Amino acid sequence: MRNRLCRGAGWAAVLGLLLSQAALSQAPGERSALAPQDCNRACLMEFVHDYMAALGKRSAAGLPLAAGVRFTENNVEMPLGRAGLWATATGIASTALEAADTQRGEAAWIGAVDEHGSPVYYGMRLKVQDRQISEVETIVVRNSGLPLPFGDFSKLVHDPAFGEVLTDTQRRPRERLRAVADSYFNTVELNDGTVFAPFHEDCGRIENGIQTTRASAESAGNASSISPGCEAQFKLGIYYINKRVRERRYPIIDEERGVVVATGFFDHANSFDRYRLTDGREMRTALKWPNSISLVEAFKIVDGKIYRIETVFSYVPYFMPSPFYLHPQTAPPARGAGLPGRAALCDEACLLQVGDRFMDALAARRPADIPWAATVRYSENGVPMAVGDGLWASIRSKGADALLVADTRSGSVGWYGLVYDHDAPAYAGIRLKVVAGQVAEVEAIVARERNPGPWLAPAQFQLDPAFSTPLPSGERGSRQQLIAAVEGYARSMERNNGSVHTRIDPQCTRRENGRVVTQPQGASAVIAANAGELAWGCEAQLKLGLYRPLEQLRNRRYPVVDEARGLVLTLSIADFGLRETAYKTRDGVERPTAVRYPSSRELFEVYRVRGGRIEKVDAVSVHQPYLMPSPWR
Repeated sequence: MRNRLCRGAGWAAVLGLLLSQAALSQAPGERSALAPQDCNRACLMEFVHDYMAALGKRSAAGLPLAAGVRFTENNVEMPLGRAGLWATATGIASTALEAADTQRGEAAWIGAVDEHGSPVYYGMRLKVQDRQISEVETIVVRNSGLPLPFGDFSKLVHDPAFGEVLTDTQRRPRERLRAVADSYFNTVELNDGTVFAPFHEDCGRIENGIQTTRASAESAGNASSISPGCEAQFKLGIYYINKRVRERRYPIIDEERGVVVATGFFDHANSFDRYRLTDGREMRTALKWPNSISLVEAFKIVDGKIYRIETVFSYVPYFMPSPFYLHPQTAPPARGAGLPGRAALCDEACLLQVGDRFMDALAARRPADIPWAATVRYSENGVPMAVGDGLWASIRSKGADALLVADTRSGSVGWYGLVYDHDAPAYAGIRLKVVAGQVAEVEAIVARERNPGPWLAPAQFQLDPAFSTPLPSGERGSRQQLIAAVEGYARSMERNNGSVHTRIDPQCTRRENGRVVTQPQGASAVIAANAGELAWGCEAQLKLGLYRPLEQLRNRRYPVVDEARGLVLTLSIADFGLRETAYKTRDGVERPTAVRYPSSRELFEVYRVRGGRIEKVDAVSVHQPYLMPSPWR
């Protein structure tokens, strides 16, 4: 009976049973226990080339996209084919570093792209399932002025070694290749001179088009000027600033070529601003404040040793996560006793006291001094994180000239002023939610000097005394009236067609990060660089249509209203897609935008409304990746 089953049509039944069991017993995160084999390397690279060609034409219409395709640019999920670089690309480099993993059905392209005629470095990973693109993850490196390598595209040569097939003796299995790549990140993390990774004696590394392990004309000032060679740099502890290498993933492993493509984040907490190499030399950090870099990094591993490295990376907000990384599930917080009764609520004096206590504890880096609620939500520049990280590690003091405003109806407190990362000043806006005298929410917006956008030297900054002065009773408005006035200003910016949907004082001024942007020598971020010269005053700039590049002002919230002083604290995010880099204002003149790439601005604003008219606006304005979501929406 058994023999007849094996010899005859019963084989199909047995095979079907085995396959059905395999489909029900796949590894965690995998669709099936049977790896797809219908797309070889040539097939995967055809998908890559078609994708890049479509990007160059700014049209995804011909691409075979899965119904639920996921797309990210600089770790922000957005519609594929309509936003970000898809709206701004103007050319694709003819050569690139290419890699593929036929077992996982994933491939990568690392190279250069033109954006409105300006060069950007670009790293892309895509996943193919059932002959359709189901995932695309991209890193776009724009030369925004922050201190990162940014080489001359015309001189970039991708090492052909990445495409060369290894001999059997030079190869290593997938697990070992992954372990070697991971050992590199272990070496980079808290780099104190200990080397965990096996390096080839001729190891070389390219970062954003610049050779950083061998001296060259372009490499002056980077790691190669301190020491040549991969291993030698790590033995010196050059990269000690890397607090952690986070969310490491290895989506592409090619055993034949010994290639691993990894993604992840380097977190620079900058709790210190100087450190010593293992040879005793003192180093100073390039930046004083917390920051992260997001990367796509390719390794060529020969004989089990790292031979070549090429990476593209860009700054992102500190501790920003990847939508593709699966974080372990955490237990939900214990259920509280419910909202307190009115007797337990803070009055204004209580709220102001909590606000002062919080800022004193923050400046002293003493979170234990704060009366915390049982469950606390904390974010910094749009990224949720643990109390004690971020600004908590880098702050050394706060400015004495600051605004503190409370709202008993919402139980919220706002603080606006200067903080200092070591000796580097920054403009900060901080919102607290207080429940029964305890801090339950903290939202911090901090703008640093090298943040792209408006900036006034903090030594010249003074808080406008009008923000601290109570209004005569006849010039005050109700909560609803104050919010309506500010909402009308936001609508005027968002719809910027020359119409004004609120009442504005003729002498109204707007400041962003200390700088007046509504007077000569000033301009808000992204819009025409000389906006302050073109129109003087809040209303004049709106009537001229200077904010036309603004796509939307989203996630608008009004957590703090002070009727006595006519103050409204508002939080929002401004998106600039920049499909075009010039626009016509209401006078018919075409104006170039100050920048040429998509971005968003996270805003903490304080409005002063007097007699129903907006009189002053002060804002903390922070550059963010385009369409970055808010954890508070």
